[in-house]
Amino acid sequence: MELERGGEPVPAVKFGLGGVLGAGVLGLVLFAAASAHRAATLGGGLMVAATFAVTGGLLGFLFGVPKLLTSGAAAHPADPSATSTASYAPNTNLEQVSDWLTKILLGAGLTQIGTLPERLRELGRALAPVVGGGPGSAGFAAALGVYFTVVGFLSGWLLTRLLLARALSDADRQTLADSVNQTVIAAPGLGFGPEQVRALFETGAEGLRVQALALLQGAPDARNLDLIVTAIDRHLSAFELLQALLAARAAIDLPDLTAEQRAALGEAVRYKMNNSRTVPPYSRRRSVAEDLLKRLPAAPAVTALPVTAAPVTTPPVTAAPVTAPADPPAAGPSGPDPSVPGPR
Repeated sequence: MELERGGEPVPAVKFGLGGVLGAGVLGLVLFAAASAHRAATLGGGLMVAATFAVTGGLLGFLFGVPKLLTSGAAAHPADPSATSTASYAPNTNLEQVSDWLTKILLGAGLTQIGTLPERLRELGRALAPVVGGGPGSAGFAAALGVYFTVVGFLSGWLLTRLLLARALSDADRQTLADSVNQTVIAAPGLGFGPEQVRALFETGAEGLRVQALALLQGAPDARNLDLIVTAIDRHLSAFELLQALLAARAAIDLPDLTAEQRAALGEAVRYKMNNSRTVPPYSRRRSVAEDLLKRLPAAPAVTALPVTAAPVTTPPVTAAPVTAPADPPAAGPSGPDPSVPGPR
């Protein structure tokens, strides 16, 4: 089932959560209307509902904190040779706290599940004066707490799953983009030679490959054009493909770029342009690739081979022998045939 579209919950999710929340509030309003102290009952009930909803939302947030899927330094902090996809190791304290609290709450809840009915009765008796103190107030208060705890938990979990992971990913990408831009600006003064850039790219880590492409954007070198072609052909992410295309655009006007290198680059860009999922329309990758193709030699036209008509050999026509027609039988003498008996 689709829960998210375009970075926001789908309308079905919004309407579902709104409907469940509205049903609880409607029940509270109807209960307050039948109470002797309507305003006090409604105000106290709203406070109880809000308290349990916030508590459930906090639990949902703890259960919904996304795991950090990364490689390199963030995943292996004790390995000095590991490199992170981004230029920093994200802080995972919130994820660890969420994991610990989730396990503690689950363990404590399972051990106390047998006493749950008695706990609910105690909760209802404690909250009964807040919701009017009339007949049925204890049961209604306990039901109100359970209902809005569940609603808050579901809302907190869904919103955390749908929105927090996307927000964290966007922040990581923006941080990596800022780091790449700084590398591009500082590349001419960093003094990286072609061998050092090649060694950086050949480590295979996406973060270092992107940094190598950023160095080639700031200080293009024709000797490392094969690295750009490799990144375009076998990129590890869409962001790396964009950096490879930008590095190609920076190197396209180098005077020592050979015709073979230009042809290889043009072939790689044209091949990648045929995949609309990798280079979608109206994206920056598409615009950079189109600009590259305008400045690269066109693809060689496929010339059709001349078609030579095979000589048509006509078999010799052999005249059939003409046979003279047989002579017609000679006509007999006029008159009746003597062999035919006449009338008697």
